[in-house]
Formats: sequence, C-alpha cells, structure tokens
Amino acid sequence: MKTYLKRLLIPILSGLIVCSFYSCNSEDEHTATPIAPILKEIKFPSENDIIPGQVAQINGLGFAKEDIVYLSNADNQKEKVEVTEITDSYLKFIVPVEAGGEYTVTIERAGKQTVLNGTFKVPFVVPIIDIVLPSGNVQPKSKVEIQGKGFEAGDVAVLYASFYPTGVEYNLPLTLNEEGVEFTLPEGLYGVNSIMIIRGERKSNLGTITIETNVGDKLGGGVVFWVDAAKAHGYIVNMSNIGTGTEQFGPEVNPSDAAGTSQNMGSGYTNTQNIVKKFNALQSANNWPEWQGVKIAAQLCLDNSVTEGNAVYADWFLPSREELIEVFKVKSLLAEKGVNIPANNYWTSSEGDGEAGWSAYYVIFYEETNIVSEICSKSGWKIGVLPIRAY
Repeated sequence: MKTYLKRLLIPILSGLIVCSFYSCNSEDEHTATPIAPILKEIKFPSENDIIPGQVAQINGLGFAKEDIVYLSNADNQKEKVEVTEITDSYLKFIVPVEAGGEYTVTIERAGKQTVLNGTFKVPFVVPIIDIVLPSGNVQPKSKVEIQGKGFEAGDVAVLYASFYPTGVEYNLPLTLNEEGVEFTLPEGLYGVNSIMIIRGERKSNLGTITIETNVGDKLGGGVVFWVDAAKAHGYIVNMSNIGTGTEQFGPEVNPSDAAGTSQNMGSGYTNTQNIVKKFNALQSANNWPEWQGVKIAAQLCLDNSVTEGNAVYADWFLPSREELIEVFKVKSLLAEKGVNIPANNYWTSSEGDGEAGWSAYYVIFYEETNIVSEICSKSGWKIGVLPIRAY
C-alpha cells in the first residue's frame, strides 16, 4: 500500500513543481509587445482649409485616444501639438500659430511612432478669424472698419484691383480697435477692391469692399459716365477725343471677313480686340498699300495711355454703340468735369447689322440731346475717336 501511494504521489508532486516553476512567467507570456501604430486610409485636409492657430482634422483608420501627435518641418524640427479630439476614424489638433510650410505628421502610441504617408501643408497666412467686412458701399476717402480676431499691431492692409494699372496697389497702416481694425481710404481708390493683410512674410486675403462711384467722378484717368445699380462697376471716358478727328474705322471687306462685333453694353473691349486682330490678319494676307502704316480707330484706342502720378492707364478701348450712347447722354455733365468732346461724329466698335463687312455704327455728337446713331462706310467716313475704359 505504501509503495502504491508513493508511486501515485511522485508524479503529482512532480507536476505541481513544474506548474509552479512555469507559473512565474505566465503573465509575461500574455503581455503584448508594443508596436508602432497601424494607420490606414490617411487623408490630409486641403491647404486652403488650414489656418494657423485653429483646429485641423486628419481622417483615417486606426487612431486611438492615447495617441500623441507631432509635426516636423523641413529642418526636421519636431513639435508636439495639442490634440482636441480623437476617434478611430479621425483626429483633431490645433495648428501652431507660427506654423507655415510643409510638415510630416508622426503618431506616437506607447512609445512607438508611425510617420503618416503624405504631407500636411500649412499656408503662410495671417491667422485672423470671425472676419466681418462692411456689408454696403463705403465712401471714397472714408474710414473703413473690419471686425475680426487675430489682428496685431504692425499689420498692413493692401488694397488692389484688376482695373488698377499694373503694379499699383495701396498699402495702408492699420489701427487696432475693440472690434478689430480700421484704416482710412486714400484718394484714388474706387470700385470693388480686394483686401490682403500682411504680417512679415505672411499674407491673408480677407475678401472685398466696394468703394462707391458715381457718374461725374473724376478718377482712373478720366471721368465716370456710367455706373451699375450697385455703384460698384462702371465706365470711364477719356478726357478728350484722340487722333485727328478724321480717323477711319478700317477697310470695307466681305461679310465673311467682318470682325463679328456686338452693340451691347459690356462688349466694347472684346469688339476692339477682335477688330484689330481681324484687320492685322487681313492686312498681312492682302498687303493693301493704302492701309500701310495706318492706325484704325480701334488701334488708336488700344494705344491710348494716360499717366496720373505713378499710375499709367493703358486699358482703353473703342466703345460699343450702346456704350457711346451712354457717353452722349451725359456729355453736358462731362463737359462741366473738364472732358473735351468736340462736336463731331464718333466711331463705335459695333459693325452694321447685316452690313458688317462694309459698315459700322457711329453716334452724332452735334446734337444737343437727340440721340442719333446710324451706320456708315468703314473707310469712306473719317470721323472722331473717343476711348473709354471699364472698372
């Protein structure tokens, strides 16, 4: 019996000893070894959606609440950023106020790091938010107030527009106030202007303001003769006619060689471009001796240039029929403003209806108030030229 018990206990005790020996390492066997975060389907936000100092969101799969986020610039300078929210499918963090340029994004979890595929691009902008621009027109030479958060002393506002001469823009110092900033418009600004804020190398476009214009305003190289209902866009007439007063529209041609013009408001510039382009092509093909060295009415307008201070206005054109009629309607007011339009017939850039090959419209400025506009021979008539420009 003793022998039997001895034989029974020995294996049991041996098993207990072995189990006790290995049980000391059982926890180690089941402890996971940390690995770098596995992140998929990463999508960075557009550069246009990023504002320094504001929250940015990166989408993807595999994010965890304990993740730490770093941004590294081109010089491999790494900065930990403040995370505001993380789910499995996205993370949100605050872009550093001084950030600008291209960055790599590193996610750290349990001491292990993964660099996300792609580039996080931060524009070199001035971080201004909650911007409120004037909702209506502002008056010339008036004070303009802009509401917003993030303005700093030393910021500069730059106002510019496509209708200003090349290189002309207005740099205006800003004054901080409780709501944002304010500045005073200098003389010479008009129409719809874009506003850019500059701080060192950083720039931000805030939007546009409309500086009201009215018929009779002297600006932009001439005098305003027409404005739209919003008083934001309009046309300016040259201070006088150009050329000799006896200029030609161009050669009479086949209907198929007409420039293809319009009589409508807003068509004068395109008309002028098309007329000159067609004339040059025909002259090159036909080499008409009588037109060698001749500047047709449309070309005279394109060549017109007016200098005011440092500004050179060189975007003049021959008005369409309707545009020149608008000049005629206010010619008395224009005369009071110093515009010299001698009594004459004046070319428009509108070719004749059904007779586009040989004829073009003119407007009679001999009349006092009666509007008269007819067609005449492009080459047979020699009359006046009056340039305009748009804004």
